[in-house]
Amino acid sequence: MKMFTAKSQRAAVIVGVVASVVAMGALLPNSVQAHHSYAGFDQTKKVTITGTVKEWQFTNPHSWLQVIVDEKGQQVEYSVEGASVSTLVRRGWTRNTFKKGEKLVIVMYPLSSGGNGGAFLQATFEDGKTISSGIPAN
Repeated sequence: MKMFTAKSQRAAVIVGVVASVVAMGALLPNSVQAHHSYAGFDQTKKVTITGTVKEWQFTNPHSWLQVIVDEKGQQVEYSVEGASVSTLVRRGWTRNTFKKGEKLVIVMYPLSSGGNGGAFLQATFEDGKTISSGIPAN
């Protein structure tokens, strides 16, 4: 019968802890990447839309800008996804960054599905002021 010493038991515990930390370190970036993935957007294209703000949702986990675009006489609503409130606040944005009825030119990565929406890249206001999401455009 093999006897384990206190030293060998301690070494086994340390090896187990190190193995657990390594495994978590390998798995965590994948789960974070999956949550913050842009897989739903076509990052090979940039689309520009011109429209009127319907609603600015300055909320977590992601902000949303609802924009009405006139497409050949029809009013079409676009949902443009932005960053979290904490990220936007660090960039100087507020709940008043966009106002209902305001006209904007928006650049975004379009939805991969072809739907009316995308990931916010930048907006230009009527006075020429431009704001960016901070996402580097490809």
